[in-house]
Amino acid sequence: MRSIKAKQWHHLRDLLVLATKKAGDPQQGYGNNLGSMLQALDSFDNTALHAAIGYQAPDDILFTILHTYPQATQIHGANSWLPLHVAAMYGVSANVMEALIRTFPQGLDDVGEGGIKGRSPRHFRDRFAHNQALLSRSTDEWMRIIRMDEPDDNQSNIATATADDDDQSGILF
Repeated sequence: MRSIKAKQWHHLRDLLVLATKKAGDPQQGYGNNLGSMLQALDSFDNTALHAAIGYQAPDDILFTILHTYPQATQIHGANSWLPLHVAAMYGVSANVMEALIRTFPQGLDDVGEGGIKGRSPRHFRDRFAHNQALLSRSTDEWMRIIRMDEPDDNQSNIATATADDDDQSGILF
């Protein structure tokens, strides 16, 4: 977390690269520390993803953290905010915003802390024009888009079976 809060992106990038390279080597044992590092909460209950978004980490770092620990998108930090709240409030690129939404689209409806601070990420949609359309889309629409983008195993199995049937029909005649 210190590297994030000090905005030492080169140091954090080196740590992430080193940890992911060593993750598969049981003799190194360093890969498990990456998970621990990303899951650790700071004194405000924020994960590394919350902090990296809030401190405006470069996209490659945000994507690495998101890819390595996607469950962080569902963790409430300070003010009971999800990383999506932080991204909507403080701004991220449209690519990062879309990745956050695709990872946990239900976060769009999360109001965080109750009372006056209880606002969903959509409340902040007008802060950054490049994210406005992404935050304005309904959660149901996001769910449909995500489902449409998923590979349909049944369709590929049907296509394979059809191709096999075509080959066999040539043999029979």
